[in-house]
Amino acid sequence: MWKLIYNLLIFCALPVFVAIGLTNAKMKKNFRERLFPATEGAQSAGACMIHGASIGEAVIAQSVADYLAANEGPDHFLFTTNTSYAKEMLDGRQGARTGRTVASMPFDLRFSVARFLDYHRPSVILIVETEIWPNLTWEAGKRSVPVIILNGRISDSTLATYRRLSPFMRSVLLGIDAVIAQSEEHRQRFVSIGMDPERVFVTGNIKYYRPAVEGGREPSTREKIITFGSVKEKELEEIYTAIALLKKGLPGYRYFIAPRELHLAGSIEKDLSNTLRTARYSKIKEGTDDTAELVVVDTVGDLTGIYARSRAAFVGGSLAPYGGQNMLEPLFVGTPVLFGPFTENFRDIARAILDRKAGILVRNGTDIHLAITNLIGDDTLYSSTQAAGFDIVADQRHVMEETAGIIMDVLDRKRS
Repeated sequence: MWKLIYNLLIFCALPVFVAIGLTNAKMKKNFRERLFPATEGAQSAGACMIHGASIGEAVIAQSVADYLAANEGPDHFLFTTNTSYAKEMLDGRQGARTGRTVASMPFDLRFSVARFLDYHRPSVILIVETEIWPNLTWEAGKRSVPVIILNGRISDSTLATYRRLSPFMRSVLLGIDAVIAQSEEHRQRFVSIGMDPERVFVTGNIKYYRPAVEGGREPSTREKIITFGSVKEKELEEIYTAIALLKKGLPGYRYFIAPRELHLAGSIEKDLSNTLRTARYSKIKEGTDDTAELVVVDTVGDLTGIYARSRAAFVGGSLAPYGGQNMLEPLFVGTPVLFGPFTENFRDIARAILDRKAGILVRNGTDIHLAITNLIGDDTLYSSTQAAGFDIVADQRHVMEETAGIIMDVLDRKRS
């Protein structure tokens, strides 16, 4: 019954959805591919399909694939994502590797999903974090393809919606073979919306995991760069304030701003070009003179490398109520991190970083200025903050091992 109701509602909404898709700039880039998935070109029969909705989840998907391939797991992978930006990043990093295919995730329309699964024929579907797509789950079940949610989490706002729809959610969750949750709190949330408790596991947050790629430990070995990563529109004014204050006290430093949404690059450049020499990172990569004081990062997939060059990094989406972004990214490369108070989507990570003094909480541009000035001016504080960050990352490497073990157990049961 629920399948019929869900698909009737989708069918009724389809004309409006198509109109939005053809006029919305973001959706338009890969709208046709998601509505009518390709049935020619690169195929991935029997591959392990890993879905990451956007860039953050896609980065985790790559780590999972690399770990599985290196530890006697699947060695052929189909990466899927929702956004054109994330697909470009995956194409650049994975597209040329043997046994790796990249595609856009089809919309959750029955004919789109069926067309996609019949062409690619994955052996398992791994979904990073929580995108519960009813038709994907049901169509996978018809084809005996197991579905596993990795790093599962349900946000506060989404939980209320799911609970109101709990009878429907139970019918969907029956098709999920396992949920590997980030924490006991998220495990209980999955159970509360209808997931079988015996199929919900807790391993920890695999956003903590990344193969060791350390930048220089000493601040003097790094470039004089301060990076503001994954920033959102409503926090730009505070970041501009921080840069103006830092510029007075830290001569010779350069400032990189990486907007979460690339369309903001133009407005950032316009806002600051009267007071700072500005350049686009895409032009610098092409060989343009690299002397700008302010660099606007308008490319995808370069932020980790920029963090590794930086002496300190602020991670955005956190000075205004956006829920935060992954503040672990700078820690992976040994860069002390700052972030704001709005981190509900990364509550456990933020708490761990602050409890262990691996990062600094800031509330406005003045706070950012003071925190960075103190860090850079105190070698002892810098070293202890950096070391605490490395410890957090190192302590959580077992999480990936446990997650991979559960994936393999589900696959073994399906094979037997």
